[in-house]
Amino acid sequence: MLGESLKNTFSQRSWNTPWVFGVGFLSGFVVAIAIGGLRPTFTAMWQQRPSSGEINPDEASALAADPANDPALVPSELTQGMGDLAPYFTVVQAARLTRERLAMEAAADANFQRSKELAVQSIAVRDAGREDNEETLAELQQQEYLWESALRQLDQISPDSILAAAAAERRAGYAAILRPVAKDIDQLQSVFLADIAEATGRPRAIRITVCHLSGECRDYRGDQPPASPASLIKLPVAVVLMKKVVDEEIDITDSMYVEPHNWTENANGAKIYVRHEYPIREVMVRMIKESNNIATNQLLDYLGWDYMDNALQEMGYEQTKIRTKLIGDRTAPTRNRAVGRNVMTSNEVTEMMRQVYTFSSPGADEILDAMVGQYDWEFGYTAISQLRSQRVAWIGEKTGQNSKVIGSSTAVKIDDERYVLTVTIDNSGNQRMLREVIGGVVQHILDDGHLVPVSR
Repeated sequence: MLGESLKNTFSQRSWNTPWVFGVGFLSGFVVAIAIGGLRPTFTAMWQQRPSSGEINPDEASALAADPANDPALVPSELTQGMGDLAPYFTVVQAARLTRERLAMEAAADANFQRSKELAVQSIAVRDAGREDNEETLAELQQQEYLWESALRQLDQISPDSILAAAAAERRAGYAAILRPVAKDIDQLQSVFLADIAEATGRPRAIRITVCHLSGECRDYRGDQPPASPASLIKLPVAVVLMKKVVDEEIDITDSMYVEPHNWTENANGAKIYVRHEYPIREVMVRMIKESNNIATNQLLDYLGWDYMDNALQEMGYEQTKIRTKLIGDRTAPTRNRAVGRNVMTSNEVTEMMRQVYTFSSPGADEILDAMVGQYDWEFGYTAISQLRSQRVAWIGEKTGQNSKVIGSSTAVKIDDERYVLTVTIDNSGNQRMLREVIGGVVQHILDDGHLVPVSR
């Protein structure tokens, strides 16, 4: 409906040209009146000799002709003694401001008209694609390009322009049309992930997100939370911890006491103990490296539930929620255990990984060191190794597994390009299936090309 309304509107004659003429005419009229009002002043000046401290007409003309001596820039000591010349400089300034205003409005009108032309082109591409009841990926991408170009034209219109309100209204309309177009493009480009999920026989249990470090991503159900985040929730805990350390200039070597009430069962090889002190850095590293539950629980006490919520929102992670401590096989923490449940999505965890690997996240180097030392190599690392391709290398990982989910967020280098991908499977402990999905995503990129244009 909105597209059709725009199309009808754009077919009408432009309404902007008359006001441009009107503004020019009005400004010229005002200047003419002002100069006419100064005629007696100039006549009197011609008949008088300049007194001490006054500026003669030749000097006044030179001053007016020199842009460096614009009235807005003339020091007050130079204007003393000018007498009746002050109105003349006011007119000069008004004329200059009028010229600037006209130039701004002309540029705004040109950008406004060009944005409408681009919108009409995009609608025409859409209508042509719908004639056969199926829009191709190329047609959708062309629409996206045209709408984005139209938005860029509107963005160039000054907020001081008389067209600013109309531009804002157009911008909202264009953005509303662009959103479903972008979504359709993502779905078509992500079809290969749906095929990989279908091949497992359990597509509804699977979430997949893969992103090139540039931010170009594909996903399959990536905005839907899995049954549980399991230990993948430790990555956002690390991200928030490092934000606090950097923002508050905390020394990461400061000691942290591990409270007895945070004890629970840990994975084999965990080396942290209650009633002991460790540097903050070591507690964070062991949380990631060993997937240490006790370390995680102590950091949650250190950060606090409200800080966790606010920090995640501030960093743009709207779906990720950390509201309960971790429990091992049987034993739960005895204090400050929970205020809700933990939630995450593969989209947001993958974005966290991407920001860590692009050093866009605070303290990214510390988190990277911990992920490279990950003890559990049975998921992503093994999946990459089984491809036996010299074009691929594992570069880091965070794993997670409990009774409700199995998953991995893995960083991998393919050729000279770096990717992060997250895969989860609900209600499963099937490591083989997890490896097949991870391997299938990487193999697709190897066979069909990168998510971004690259030169090889």
